[in-house]
Amino acid sequence: MQDVMDTEDLKIKDLPRAKAISKESNFEFDELFFSITDAKSKITYTNDIFVRISKYNQEEIVGQLHKLIRHPDMPRSVFYEFWNHLKENRPVAAYVKNMAKDGSYYWVMALAFPCDGGYLSIRLKPGSKLFAEIKKLYKTILEHEKQQETLTDKKSAMLSSHEQMLRSLQELGFADYDEFMWNALQSEMTHREGIIGNNPGLNQAQKEYLPDELLELESILRELVMTLGDLKQLHENIDSHSQYILNLSRSVLLLSKNAQISSAKLDSQDRSLSVVAEKMGEQSTSGEKQLIEMQQTIFQLSELIGELNFDIISSKLQTEMTKFFLTEIEESANSSANQLISNEKALDLLYHAFIPKIKTVASGIGKLPDFMKKLKTGVRSIERFLLVLRFVHIKGKVEIARMNDQAKSFSNTFEELIKEVDAAEIRLEKLGDVIRKHESTSDQFAGYRGKLNDLSHKINRCHNTNEDLADLRNEKNAQKVVAA
Repeated sequence: MQDVMDTEDLKIKDLPRAKAISKESNFEFDELFFSITDAKSKITYTNDIFVRISKYNQEEIVGQLHKLIRHPDMPRSVFYEFWNHLKENRPVAAYVKNMAKDGSYYWVMALAFPCDGGYLSIRLKPGSKLFAEIKKLYKTILEHEKQQETLTDKKSAMLSSHEQMLRSLQELGFADYDEFMWNALQSEMTHREGIIGNNPGLNQAQKEYLPDELLELESILRELVMTLGDLKQLHENIDSHSQYILNLSRSVLLLSKNAQISSAKLDSQDRSLSVVAEKMGEQSTSGEKQLIEMQQTIFQLSELIGELNFDIISSKLQTEMTKFFLTEIEESANSSANQLISNEKALDLLYHAFIPKIKTVASGIGKLPDFMKKLKTGVRSIERFLLVLRFVHIKGKVEIARMNDQAKSFSNTFEELIKEVDAAEIRLEKLGDVIRKHESTSDQFAGYRGKLNDLSHKINRCHNTNEDLADLRNEKNAQKVVAA
């Protein structure tokens, strides 16, 4: 996390600052590191890997602002977006290029969350195809930012750069920054899991001191991460139908209004056609309600899928980071002597970051089957609505055929109506196929709900009763002794 606010009144210590060089600081895909800061972005805790990659000593970096490691290649607009999320108490993810003490660089995908007294940020090494695109984008918006700084003040230049960044993301196919970061996280986690998935498992010592609950939770979350592509496909498939359904409701309603206006001009002997127009209007009003409800259901499901995508990935990262940190404490000389908070406090913050998130994930995936059922019901309702419109069209054509030339002016309206009905039936059939195809996906995700709730409850109970991880380990070893 890096603060870009011009009003920052805290100062970086007088440390030697190297110039940026084109050398990369070593950071592996199977590594994670984290830092904890206070509300003003002052570093209060770093783990060993952060210290190694940044090349600062622990006593040098703790107590400093995160902008100590800011790389000059980073657009300030990225941090503006980053901090907007955090100040609204929302988690955020971003690609960030940092600079080590010797001027070397290291790219990270940073995922940050508000925590007790400040912020927690976890970093992984990026390497997806999307990352390659974003590096190009950053270069473009940085050039824009620098150009604007020659014309106006720095804040205005940053805001202009931020607008340029959002436009560029839209050109890449993302509606807003949130949609971008959901997709970026998924891309990076899928890429990372593909690389490290076949790595050797835990050694015997790690199996002894890492809690079973944590290992099982990480395993489940990895399975969910690796199947997020199915959830994303569902999102894309149903989302493509949303705007069409809304446009259909507007089009049918407009046609019915045109028919009613025209019917008002007819002679009294042509009253039968007016009745048809009124019936069309009634059905259109009723159908509009059904179509809007369907569109809202699709929107709500799309929103849920986006949130689940972010929550599942962030939970996986938080859980893995906790496991990684436990190993670091157990197997290295990690000391909190130079930290502003203790190892125990840092570990506590890591746990309290993911426990509520697991419950949110469990609740969210449990809703998926209900949404699919609601969509199926909506499809059937719209099918009945279209069937009634087809009947109205037939009735209207019959009346037009036996009436005078004035009534025949209705012909175009009813021809447009049947075209809409034909197109809608084709589109609705495709939506029905999508729903049937992805029902198993929603059921598969929902199947994890009970286990996630159970695991989060056990871990939470452990904290509520002041049982630390050493207690869990001792209990685990005691059970093995009894079993032996």
